[in-house]
Amino acid sequence: MSDERPDKQDKDDTEGYDPRPVSDGRLREEMTREEVEAYREDADRAHANWFSVMNNPYGKD
Repeated sequence: MSDERPDKQDKDDTEGYDPRPVSDGRLREEMTREEVEAYREDADRAHANWFSVMNNPYGKD
């Protein structure tokens, strides 16, 4: 049994966004290593920024 889902080509725009996660195998086919690394770096920066906001002492008096 494959973990990949078939693509819907006859999709109606009124259906909206499909929030289901993409399998690792499918992601490897669709994205290059450089794109994945850039995504990871962006996520790391966003994570660090979130913690800098969380650790901000403003308003904790």
